Amino acid sequence: LGANIGTTVTGLLASLVSTGTNALQVALCHLFFNITGIIIWYPIPFMRKFPLNAARQLGKATRIWRGFPILYIIVVFFLIPLIFLGLSSLFTQDSKGFTVLGIFIT
Repeated sequence: LGANIGTTVTGLLASLVSTGTNALQVALCHLFFNITGIIIWYPIPFMRKFPLNAARQLGKATRIWRGFPILYIIVVFFLIPLIFLGLSSLFTQDSKGFTVLGIFIT
């Protein structure tokens, strides 16, 4: 908890040096994201076990197959965001056909 919030405070301090508001917005989003995570996972004791068990399962999968971390990174950080980006682009195109297709897909 302390390291998580401490990192966001460091980001807030660094954003105050900037003249624009973009750095402050990103730092505040980082802070509120971490605070929300603490509010969701920490107060209820059985909820604390969920991220720990998920980390253990990822560790076991890595022990079984060494290529799992690479596959996990590709899927979580590239494939899933590209799918959501593609779905969101269906709604932002000027063509009505794209919007209708996007509505049917989602």
